[in-house]
Amino acid sequence: MSEEIEKVGIPTTTLSMEHGMSAPRVARVPFPYNFPMGAAGDADGRREVAFAALSLLEELDEPGEKILDFEWRG
Repeated sequence: MSEEIEKVGIPTTTLSMEHGMSAPRVARVPFPYNFPMGAAGDADGRREVAFAALSLLEELDEPGEKILDFEWRG
């Protein structure tokens, strides 16, 4: 899906808990499944994850994956 969005000129970033996801820019987080943004109620932590994932729009000029340096706070 993100590949199709990118084809029309809209950049995308995908959050993932697994290695090897097929998407133009993947921000991998070391969190449990179903919590890609972090623990419920951790607004500051979720904001940090969102900004880190969005920063890939500038950091990655070509398809790639970056492991975000966060620890689970749940």
